[in-house]
Amino acid sequence: MRYSRSLWVIALILPSSLAGQSVLGSSGLGMRLEPLDATQRALGGVGVTTRTATVIPGNPVVSLDILAPTITFTAQPHWGEYTVGADKGNFRGTRFPVLAFAYPLGTAGVFTLTSGSQFDQNWSVESRDSVDVGGGSLGVTDRFLSDGSIVAIQAGMARRLSPTLALGATVGVYRGGLSRGFSRTFDAEQADTLSLSSPIDRFQATGEWTHSGPLASLNVSWEPSTSLQVGATVGWGGTIKVNPREGTEVVDREVSVPLEFKVSTIVVLSSALALNAGVASSNWTDLGDPSVDQVAGGSVLSYGAGVEWDAMNLWAGGLPLRFGFRRSKLPFLFLGREVKERAISAGFSVVMAQALDIPLAALDLAIEVGNRESGDFKESFGRVTVTTRVGGR
Repeated sequence: MRYSRSLWVIALILPSSLAGQSVLGSSGLGMRLEPLDATQRALGGVGVTTRTATVIPGNPVVSLDILAPTITFTAQPHWGEYTVGADKGNFRGTRFPVLAFAYPLGTAGVFTLTSGSQFDQNWSVESRDSVDVGGGSLGVTDRFLSDGSIVAIQAGMARRLSPTLALGATVGVYRGGLSRGFSRTFDAEQADTLSLSSPIDRFQATGEWTHSGPLASLNVSWEPSTSLQVGATVGWGGTIKVNPREGTEVVDREVSVPLEFKVSTIVVLSSALALNAGVASSNWTDLGDPSVDQVAGGSVLSYGAGVEWDAMNLWAGGLPLRFGFRRSKLPFLFLGREVKERAISAGFSVVMAQALDIPLAALDLAIEVGNRESGDFKESFGRVTVTTRVGGR
């Protein structure tokens, strides 16, 4: 799945341009981005507790207050800039959308079906240099292209066991594909000025892989009072099988995704003000494949907190405003160094239609700005997450 380390170094230390998610997606299984909706993104949380009934992959408990069949669609365009020493560049793109569906089972249960990207490997780098050929200098352009993602498709159920306690679970599969390519082209005008016995053709190498594997989660929510809610999730990633497609000369491999533990809480200070905080932990030390273990980031801790203020009305309902921050360590090293991410966020929700106090259509928006660091590599980024919720019978 990886080219030699020297190729990545060449791509980074030379003047280059970058597109897609981030060149950090070149390590391990790629850039890990949880498929959270705009509400959780705005609060900087970990996707375990929320006051707004929604559908989050891997956690059907948060959908228990949905009273009508609901479909959600989450899109996330992003952009950013990076520096490597004195070199600078930029990137942009839109990640695979999050699709989700929730169907209430009476007033105490819910069924969910979700699909969202877990690892993104969409990036490209272009670098220019020169080589000595036939006693002269010949300009070359190297292009590295990666296009792929690993999507988690999950079905879940949750049920209230009592007014204060709810349990949920999901099962699902990983599905994905990846294509990577390297090409080198030579400056045609310079080549014409050199005395060469034969023309220099463009060089190109490509590879394609498929991903598959199981996953599951267990969820619990406890509300000891009207002003406090605590939630927890244990996510099992199983083993992702990476199989080369015909024509790709790489052996099969298996990567074990570690257990992930999430805990979060909501403290309601008043009818209009609530605090949200959460933490997630996982250990990426031993993934079962030597080449991937070389870039494993070890113990990973993410935490975030946010505040929600719902004191205004707009259109057909309330207008909750949300602010948050998040700090995390990414599960894969980059050029041998750990990667840390920091972000602050803001957002709101607008109810566009409702009947009998049941939202039939709503729009959630979150805006994040942040940075990532890994040794001499620094990256600033911005993300806009938009979630559309449509419900009804």
